[in-house]
Amino acid sequence: MAANVKKSSGSGVGKFFREIRSELRKVVWPNRKELVNYTLIVLIFSFVIALFIGVLDLGFSAGFQYLVK
Repeated sequence: MAANVKKSSGSGVGKFFREIRSELRKVVWPNRKELVNYTLIVLIFSFVIALFIGVLDLGFSAGFQYLVK
């Protein structure tokens, strides 16, 4: 039974950082134009959602004030 156990190569911390470096080399990073486009999309979407939530908040607040009075 003990013969099937694999021994790890390298120390735990060193192996961890080597694997991180290996994985980061596989990442496809966006170029500057893509990054700017993605950032604008996120900002516009965030603004639209904030506006929507603000309108809902005003509506619920007005409705609650109507019920309380």
